Amino acid sequence: MDKEQLHQLLLRYHRGHLRPEELDILKKFLGTKGGQQMLYDSWDEEFEAWTGDKDLERNQDALFERVLADKRIVSILAQHKGKKKGMILPWRRLVAAACLLLLSGLAAFWFYRQIPTTDAAKDLANQQHIIQPGSNKARILFEDGSFVELEKIKQDTFLQDQGLRIYKQADGSIAYAYTATKETQKPVYNTIVTPKGGEYSLVLPDGSKVWLNAASKLRYPLSFGADSRTVELEGEAYFEVEKVKNQDTSIPFYVQTKDQKLQVLGTKFNINSYNNKIKTTLIEGAVALHYAHQAKPKHLKPSQQSDYSVNEKDVQIKDVDPSYSIAWKSGNFAFDDASIEQVMEEVARWYDIDISYQGDMSKIRYSGTISRFEKFEQLLQLIEWTDLVTFKVDGRRVTVMK
Repeated sequence: MDKEQLHQLLLRYHRGHLRPEELDILKKFLGTKGGQQMLYDSWDEEFEAWTGDKDLERNQDALFERVLADKRIVSILAQHKGKKKGMILPWRRLVAAACLLLLSGLAAFWFYRQIPTTDAAKDLANQQHIIQPGSNKARILFEDGSFVELEKIKQDTFLQDQGLRIYKQADGSIAYAYTATKETQKPVYNTIVTPKGGEYSLVLPDGSKVWLNAASKLRYPLSFGADSRTVELEGEAYFEVEKVKNQDTSIPFYVQTKDQKLQVLGTKFNINSYNNKIKTTLIEGAVALHYAHQAKPKHLKPSQQSDYSVNEKDVQIKDVDPSYSIAWKSGNFAFDDASIEQVMEEVARWYDIDISYQGDMSKIRYSGTISRFEKFEQLLQLIEWTDLVTFKVDGRRVTVMK
Protein backbone atom coordinates (compact mmCIF):
# COMPACT_ATOMS: atom_id res chain seq x y z
CA MET A 1 0.00 0.00 0.00
CA ASP A 2 1.33 3.48 -0.84
CA LYS A 3 0.58 6.82 0.83
CA GLU A 4 -2.19 7.72 -1.60
CA GLN A 5 -4.04 4.47 -0.93
CA LEU A 6 -3.61 5.00 2.80
CA HIS A 7 -4.98 8.53 2.49
CA GLN A 8 -7.99 7.30 0.56
CA LEU A 9 -8.83 4.70 3.19
CA LEU A 10 -8.37 7.17 6.06
CA LEU A 11 -10.55 9.74 4.34
CA ARG A 12 -13.29 7.17 3.70
CA TYR A 13 -12.94 6.10 7.32
CA HIS A 14 -13.42 9.68 8.53
CA ARG A 15 -16.46 10.25 6.32
CA GLY A 16 -18.12 6.99 7.31
CA HIS A 17 -17.85 5.47 3.83
CA LEU A 18 -15.37 2.70 4.67
CA ARG A 19 -16.70 -0.76 3.85
CA PRO A 20 -16.12 -3.64 6.30
CA GLU A 21 -13.66 -5.37 4.00
CA GLU A 22 -11.69 -2.10 3.59
CA LEU A 23 -11.58 -1.74 7.37
CA ASP A 24 -10.09 -5.23 7.63
CA ILE A 25 -7.42 -4.36 5.05
CA LEU A 26 -6.60 -1.10 6.86
CA LYS A 27 -6.34 -2.91 10.18
CA LYS A 28 -3.95 -5.49 8.79
CA PHE A 29 -1.79 -2.82 7.13
CA LEU A 30 -1.60 -0.73 10.30
CA GLY A 31 -0.65 -3.87 12.19
CA THR A 32 2.71 -3.85 10.38
CA LYS A 33 5.67 -1.68 11.27
CA GLY A 34 5.74 -0.22 7.78
CA GLY A 35 2.07 0.71 7.97
CA GLN A 36 2.47 2.36 11.37
CA GLN A 37 5.47 4.39 10.19
CA MET A 38 3.62 5.55 7.07
CA LEU A 39 0.68 6.68 9.18
CA TYR A 40 2.88 8.73 11.51
CA ASP A 41 4.96 10.19 8.70
CA SER A 42 2.06 11.24 6.50
CA TRP A 43 -0.69 12.26 8.89
CA ASP A 44 0.68 15.60 10.13
CA GLU A 45 2.36 16.78 6.93
CA GLU A 46 0.04 15.68 4.18
CA PHE A 47 -3.33 14.26 5.19
CA GLU A 48 -5.28 17.46 5.76
CA ALA A 49 -3.84 19.23 2.72
CA TRP A 50 -4.32 16.18 0.50
CA THR A 51 -8.00 15.77 1.40
CA GLY A 52 -8.96 19.43 1.27
CA ASP A 53 -11.63 18.46 3.77
CA LYS A 54 -12.94 21.56 5.55
CA ASP A 55 -15.26 19.41 7.65
CA LEU A 56 -12.21 17.68 9.06
CA GLU A 57 -10.83 21.01 10.24
CA ARG A 58 -14.17 22.02 11.81
CA ASN A 59 -14.62 18.65 13.49
CA GLN A 60 -11.08 18.05 14.61
CA ASP A 61 -11.61 19.35 18.15
CA ALA A 62 -14.64 17.11 18.65
CA LEU A 63 -12.79 14.18 17.11
CA PHE A 64 -9.77 14.78 19.30
CA GLU A 65 -11.89 15.02 22.47
CA ARG A 66 -13.80 11.86 21.57
CA VAL A 67 -10.60 9.91 21.00
CA LEU A 68 -8.94 11.11 24.18
CA ALA A 69 -12.09 10.39 26.22
CA ASP A 70 -11.66 6.68 25.69
CA LYS A 71 -10.09 5.14 28.80
CA ARG A 72 -7.88 2.85 26.76
CA ILE A 73 -6.26 5.81 25.01
CA VAL A 74 -5.84 7.68 28.32
CA SER A 75 -4.13 4.63 29.80
CA ILE A 76 -1.75 4.28 26.85
CA LEU A 77 -0.85 7.98 26.83
CA ALA A 78 -0.20 7.83 30.58
CA GLN A 79 2.35 5.08 30.02
CA HIS A 80 4.39 7.41 27.78
CA LYS A 81 4.08 10.52 29.96
CA GLY A 82 7.44 11.84 31.05
CA LYS A 83 9.50 9.42 29.00
CA LYS A 84 10.87 12.32 26.97
CA LYS A 85 10.91 15.46 29.04
CA GLY A 86 9.28 18.45 27.45
CA MET A 87 8.09 16.43 24.46
CA ILE A 88 4.73 17.64 23.05
CA LEU A 89 3.18 15.70 20.19
CA PRO A 90 0.98 17.60 17.72
CA TRP A 91 -2.70 16.71 18.20
CA ARG A 92 -2.87 15.20 14.74
CA ARG A 93 -0.20 12.68 15.65
CA LEU A 94 -2.13 11.80 18.80
CA VAL A 95 -5.22 11.23 16.70
CA ALA A 96 -3.11 9.16 14.31
CA ALA A 97 -1.83 7.08 17.21
CA ALA A 98 -5.36 6.66 18.51
CA CYS A 99 -6.63 5.64 15.07
CA LEU A 100 -3.80 3.14 14.86
CA LEU A 101 -4.77 1.58 18.18
CA LEU A 102 -8.47 1.58 17.40
CA LEU A 103 -8.13 0.30 13.86
CA SER A 104 -5.73 -2.48 14.85
CA GLY A 105 -8.53 -4.14 16.78
CA LEU A 106 -7.58 -3.24 20.37
CA ALA A 107 -10.74 -1.16 20.75
CA ALA A 108 -13.02 -3.80 19.21
CA PHE A 109 -14.34 -1.51 16.46
CA TRP A 110 -15.42 1.14 19.03
CA PHE A 111 -14.27 4.05 16.89
CA TYR A 112 -15.72 2.63 13.69
CA ARG A 113 -19.13 2.20 15.28
CA GLN A 114 -19.22 5.85 16.35
CA ILE A 115 -19.21 7.02 12.72
CA PRO A 116 -22.59 7.18 10.97
CA THR A 117 -22.91 5.12 7.78
CA THR A 118 -24.69 6.48 4.75
CA ASP A 119 -27.53 4.56 3.11
CA ALA A 120 -25.38 4.01 0.04
CA ALA A 121 -22.60 2.51 2.14
CA LYS A 122 -25.10 0.25 3.90
CA ASP A 123 -26.48 -0.91 0.58
CA LEU A 124 -22.99 -1.64 -0.69
CA ALA A 125 -22.16 -3.57 2.48
CA ASN A 126 -25.33 -5.60 2.10
CA GLN A 127 -24.56 -6.35 -1.54
CA GLN A 128 -21.13 -7.72 -0.79
CA HIS A 129 -22.66 -10.26 1.59
CA ILE A 130 -24.48 -11.83 -1.35
CA ILE A 131 -21.24 -13.45 -2.53
CA GLN A 132 -20.06 -15.71 0.25
CA PRO A 133 -17.20 -18.21 0.38
CA GLY A 134 -18.03 -21.87 -0.01
CA SER A 135 -18.95 -24.19 2.83
CA ASN A 136 -19.58 -27.81 3.76
CA LYS A 137 -22.38 -28.83 1.42
CA ALA A 138 -23.05 -31.75 -0.87
CA ARG A 139 -25.74 -34.24 -1.78
CA ILE A 140 -25.75 -37.99 -2.04
CA LEU A 141 -27.50 -39.43 -5.09
CA PHE A 142 -28.97 -42.92 -4.74
CA GLU A 143 -29.45 -45.37 -7.60
CA ASP A 144 -33.23 -44.96 -7.50
CA GLY A 145 -32.90 -41.23 -8.27
CA SER A 146 -33.54 -39.97 -4.73
CA PHE A 147 -30.99 -37.82 -2.90
CA VAL A 148 -30.12 -36.37 0.49
CA GLU A 149 -28.72 -32.90 1.17
CA LEU A 150 -25.88 -33.68 3.58
CA GLU A 151 -25.65 -30.26 5.19
CA LYS A 152 -29.21 -30.72 6.45
CA ILE A 153 -28.44 -33.96 8.26
CA LYS A 154 -27.87 -33.52 11.96
CA GLN A 155 -24.94 -35.15 13.72
CA ASP A 156 -25.54 -38.85 14.43
CA THR A 157 -28.52 -38.97 12.06
CA PHE A 158 -29.02 -42.38 10.50
CA LEU A 159 -30.62 -43.16 7.16
CA GLN A 160 -31.81 -46.64 6.19
CA ASP A 161 -31.79 -47.66 2.52
CA GLN A 162 -31.56 -51.32 1.52
CA GLY A 163 -29.34 -52.24 4.41
CA LEU A 164 -27.34 -49.01 4.23
CA ARG A 165 -26.74 -46.74 7.21
CA ILE A 166 -25.28 -43.30 6.43
CA TYR A 167 -24.33 -41.12 9.39
CA LYS A 168 -22.62 -37.81 9.97
CA GLN A 169 -19.59 -37.87 12.24
CA ALA A 170 -18.55 -35.26 14.80
CA ASP A 171 -16.18 -33.57 12.32
CA GLY A 172 -18.99 -33.18 9.76
CA SER A 173 -17.81 -35.95 7.42
CA ILE A 174 -20.02 -38.90 6.54
CA ALA A 175 -19.37 -42.61 6.99
CA TYR A 176 -21.15 -45.87 6.23
CA ALA A 177 -22.25 -49.10 7.82
CA TYR A 178 -23.53 -51.61 5.26
CA THR A 179 -25.77 -54.13 7.02
CA ALA A 180 -27.11 -56.21 4.12
CA THR A 181 -26.53 -59.95 4.38
CA LYS A 182 -24.50 -61.87 1.82
CA GLU A 183 -27.67 -63.53 0.59
CA THR A 184 -29.41 -60.24 -0.23
CA GLN A 185 -26.33 -58.16 -0.95
CA LYS A 186 -25.95 -56.80 -4.49
CA PRO A 187 -23.70 -54.08 -5.90
CA VAL A 188 -25.07 -50.71 -4.78
CA TYR A 189 -23.50 -47.38 -5.75
CA ASN A 190 -23.81 -43.91 -4.30
CA THR A 191 -22.64 -40.65 -5.84
CA ILE A 192 -21.66 -37.66 -3.73
CA VAL A 193 -21.86 -34.32 -5.55
CA THR A 194 -20.53 -30.96 -4.38
CA PRO A 195 -21.87 -27.79 -6.05
CA LYS A 196 -19.92 -24.65 -6.85
CA GLY A 197 -19.23 -23.11 -3.47
CA GLY A 198 -19.28 -26.49 -1.70
CA GLU A 199 -16.87 -29.09 -0.35
CA TYR A 200 -17.25 -32.28 1.65
CA SER A 201 -15.31 -35.15 3.18
CA LEU A 202 -16.32 -38.76 3.61
CA VAL A 203 -15.02 -42.10 4.77
CA LEU A 204 -15.43 -44.89 2.22
CA PRO A 205 -16.55 -48.39 3.26
CA ASP A 206 -12.91 -49.59 3.39
CA GLY A 207 -11.88 -46.77 5.74
CA SER A 208 -10.23 -44.63 3.06
CA LYS A 209 -10.78 -40.89 3.47
CA VAL A 210 -11.75 -38.54 0.65
CA TRP A 211 -11.98 -34.73 0.62
CA LEU A 212 -14.05 -33.49 -2.31
CA ASN A 213 -13.48 -29.96 -3.65
CA ALA A 214 -16.14 -27.68 -5.16
CA ALA A 215 -18.02 -28.67 -8.34
CA SER A 216 -16.91 -32.30 -8.07
CA LYS A 217 -18.47 -35.77 -8.14
CA LEU A 218 -17.41 -39.12 -6.70
CA ARG A 219 -19.17 -42.42 -7.50
CA TYR A 220 -18.34 -45.39 -5.27
CA PRO A 221 -19.77 -48.76 -4.22
CA LEU A 222 -21.15 -49.25 -0.75
CA SER A 223 -19.25 -52.50 -0.44
CA PHE A 224 -15.94 -53.11 -2.20
CA GLY A 225 -15.14 -56.45 -3.80
CA ALA A 226 -12.60 -58.94 -2.52
CA ASP A 227 -10.19 -58.35 -5.42
CA SER A 228 -10.25 -54.59 -6.09
CA ARG A 229 -11.64 -51.25 -4.97
CA THR A 230 -12.69 -48.76 -7.64
CA VAL A 231 -14.19 -45.26 -7.48
CA GLU A 232 -14.94 -42.73 -10.25
CA LEU A 233 -14.02 -39.06 -9.94
CA GLU A 234 -15.00 -35.87 -11.74
CA GLY A 235 -13.48 -32.60 -10.53
CA GLU A 236 -10.97 -32.58 -7.68
CA ALA A 237 -10.40 -34.74 -4.60
CA TYR A 238 -7.70 -35.55 -2.08
CA PHE A 239 -7.38 -39.20 -1.05
CA GLU A 240 -5.87 -40.98 1.94
CA VAL A 241 -6.18 -44.64 0.97
CA GLU A 242 -6.22 -47.40 3.58
CA LYS A 243 -4.20 -50.54 2.98
CA VAL A 244 -6.59 -53.50 2.88
CA LYS A 245 -5.73 -57.18 2.53
CA ASN A 246 -7.71 -60.26 1.56
CA GLN A 247 -5.89 -62.90 3.56
CA ASP A 248 -2.24 -62.19 2.60
CA THR A 249 -2.98 -60.33 -0.64
CA SER A 250 -3.25 -56.53 -0.80
CA ILE A 251 -6.39 -55.27 -2.48
CA PRO A 252 -5.54 -52.51 -4.99
CA PHE A 253 -7.44 -49.22 -4.99
CA TYR A 254 -8.31 -47.55 -8.33
CA VAL A 255 -9.50 -44.05 -9.17
CA GLN A 256 -11.00 -43.73 -12.65
CA THR A 257 -10.82 -40.15 -13.93
CA LYS A 258 -11.74 -39.70 -17.60
CA ASP A 259 -8.97 -41.46 -19.60
CA GLN A 260 -6.80 -42.05 -16.55
CA LYS A 261 -6.95 -44.96 -14.12
CA LEU A 262 -4.82 -44.53 -11.01
CA GLN A 263 -3.72 -47.63 -9.11
CA VAL A 264 -2.56 -47.53 -5.51
CA LEU A 265 -2.20 -49.80 -2.49
CA GLY A 266 -1.93 -47.24 0.31
CA THR A 267 -0.96 -43.62 -0.13
CA LYS A 268 -1.95 -39.93 -0.14
CA PHE A 269 -2.53 -38.05 -3.36
CA ASN A 270 -4.57 -35.31 -5.03
CA ILE A 271 -6.32 -35.47 -8.40
CA ASN A 272 -7.49 -32.33 -10.20
CA SER A 273 -9.49 -33.12 -13.34
CA TYR A 274 -11.31 -29.88 -14.09
CA ASN A 275 -11.54 -28.98 -17.78
CA ASN A 276 -9.46 -31.18 -20.13
CA LYS A 277 -6.47 -31.66 -17.85
CA ILE A 278 -5.81 -34.26 -15.17
CA LYS A 279 -3.19 -33.26 -12.62
CA THR A 280 -2.22 -35.97 -10.17
CA THR A 281 0.03 -34.95 -7.28
CA LEU A 282 1.56 -37.62 -5.04
CA ILE A 283 2.07 -36.73 -1.40
CA GLU A 284 3.08 -40.08 0.05
CA GLY A 285 3.55 -43.66 -1.18
CA ALA A 286 3.52 -44.66 -4.84
CA VAL A 287 0.96 -44.79 -7.65
CA ALA A 288 0.77 -46.14 -11.18
CA LEU A 289 -1.15 -44.24 -13.86
CA HIS A 290 -2.77 -46.30 -16.61
CA TYR A 291 -3.93 -44.94 -19.98
CA ALA A 292 -5.75 -46.97 -22.65
CA HIS A 293 -3.51 -45.69 -25.45
CA GLN A 294 -0.25 -46.39 -23.61
CA ALA A 295 1.11 -49.89 -23.14
CA LYS A 296 3.07 -49.14 -19.97
CA PRO A 297 1.83 -47.24 -16.90
CA LYS A 298 3.46 -44.05 -15.63
CA HIS A 299 4.77 -44.12 -12.05
CA LEU A 300 4.88 -41.23 -9.60
CA LYS A 301 7.14 -40.71 -6.61
CA PRO A 302 6.31 -38.42 -3.67
CA SER A 303 6.40 -34.70 -4.60
CA GLN A 304 5.88 -35.50 -8.26
CA GLN A 305 2.95 -34.37 -10.41
CA SER A 306 1.63 -35.78 -13.68
CA ASP A 307 -0.10 -33.44 -16.13
CA TYR A 308 -2.26 -35.33 -18.61
CA SER A 309 -3.98 -33.68 -21.58
CA VAL A 310 -7.25 -35.36 -22.50
CA ASN A 311 -7.20 -33.81 -25.98
CA GLU A 312 -3.57 -34.49 -26.85
CA LYS A 313 -3.33 -37.84 -25.01
CA ASP A 314 0.00 -36.71 -23.62
CA VAL A 315 1.33 -36.93 -20.06
CA GLN A 316 4.20 -34.99 -18.49
CA ILE A 317 5.74 -35.66 -15.08
CA LYS A 318 7.62 -33.08 -13.02
CA ASP A 319 8.84 -32.44 -9.48
CA VAL A 320 6.64 -29.99 -7.52
CA ASP A 321 5.98 -28.57 -4.10
CA PRO A 322 2.79 -30.55 -3.28
CA SER A 323 1.61 -27.97 -0.74
CA TYR A 324 0.23 -25.82 -3.57
CA SER A 325 -1.93 -28.67 -4.88
CA ILE A 326 -3.48 -29.54 -1.53
CA ALA A 327 -3.77 -26.03 -0.05
CA TRP A 328 -7.52 -26.05 -0.76
CA LYS A 329 -7.96 -28.92 1.71
CA SER A 330 -6.59 -26.67 4.47
CA GLY A 331 -8.76 -23.70 3.50
CA ASN A 332 -6.40 -21.73 1.26
CA PHE A 333 -5.88 -20.69 -2.33
CA ALA A 334 -2.20 -21.14 -3.17
CA PHE A 335 -0.64 -20.22 -6.50
CA ASP A 336 2.92 -20.43 -7.81
CA ASP A 337 3.30 -18.48 -11.06
CA ALA A 338 -0.27 -19.38 -12.09
CA SER A 339 -2.13 -17.75 -14.94
CA ILE A 340 -4.81 -15.27 -13.91
CA GLU A 341 -7.37 -17.52 -15.63
CA GLN A 342 -6.38 -20.42 -13.39
CA VAL A 343 -6.60 -18.18 -10.32
CA MET A 344 -10.04 -16.88 -11.21
CA GLU A 345 -11.35 -20.33 -12.16
CA GLU A 346 -10.60 -21.54 -8.63
CA VAL A 347 -12.13 -18.40 -7.12
CA ALA A 348 -15.22 -18.80 -9.30
CA ARG A 349 -15.81 -22.41 -8.26
CA TRP A 350 -15.48 -21.58 -4.57
CA TYR A 351 -17.52 -18.35 -4.51
CA ASP A 352 -20.02 -19.55 -7.14
CA ILE A 353 -19.54 -16.62 -9.54
CA ASP A 354 -19.16 -16.10 -13.30
CA ILE A 355 -15.97 -14.66 -14.78
CA SER A 356 -15.36 -12.66 -17.95
CA TYR A 357 -12.21 -10.91 -19.20
CA GLN A 358 -11.34 -7.61 -20.87
CA GLY A 359 -7.88 -7.31 -22.40
CA ASP A 360 -5.01 -9.69 -23.06
CA MET A 361 -4.39 -11.85 -19.96
CA SER A 362 -1.85 -14.21 -21.55
CA LYS A 363 1.19 -12.75 -19.79
CA ILE A 364 -0.33 -12.14 -16.38
CA ARG A 365 0.94 -14.56 -13.73
CA TYR A 366 0.10 -14.61 -10.04
CA SER A 367 1.84 -16.09 -6.99
CA GLY A 368 0.51 -15.97 -3.47
CA THR A 369 -1.64 -17.55 -0.77
CA ILE A 370 -5.08 -16.27 0.24
CA SER A 371 -7.58 -17.77 2.65
CA ARG A 372 -10.60 -19.36 0.96
CA PHE A 373 -12.72 -17.76 3.69
CA GLU A 374 -11.82 -14.13 2.99
CA LYS A 375 -14.72 -11.79 2.33
CA PHE A 376 -15.15 -11.70 -1.42
CA GLU A 377 -14.51 -7.97 -1.88
CA GLN A 378 -11.40 -8.18 0.24
CA LEU A 379 -10.08 -11.13 -1.75
CA LEU A 380 -10.45 -9.15 -4.98
CA GLN A 381 -8.74 -6.15 -3.43
CA LEU A 382 -5.79 -8.25 -2.29
CA ILE A 383 -5.31 -9.42 -5.87
CA GLU A 384 -5.80 -5.88 -7.22
CA TRP A 385 -3.04 -4.54 -5.00
CA THR A 386 -0.52 -6.55 -7.01
CA ASP A 387 -1.26 -4.06 -9.84
CA LEU A 388 -1.79 -6.97 -12.25
CA VAL A 389 -5.53 -6.61 -12.86
CA THR A 390 -8.63 -4.75 -11.68
CA PHE A 391 -12.15 -6.07 -11.18
CA LYS A 392 -15.68 -4.96 -11.90
CA VAL A 393 -18.45 -6.70 -9.95
CA ASP A 394 -22.01 -6.78 -11.27
CA GLY A 395 -24.16 -9.11 -9.18
CA ARG A 396 -22.52 -12.53 -9.44
CA ARG A 397 -20.54 -11.64 -12.58
CA VAL A 398 -16.97 -10.46 -12.17
CA THR A 399 -15.10 -8.86 -15.07
CA VAL A 400 -11.30 -9.07 -14.93
CA MET A 401 -9.66 -6.07 -16.60
CA LYS A 402 -6.02 -5.44 -17.41
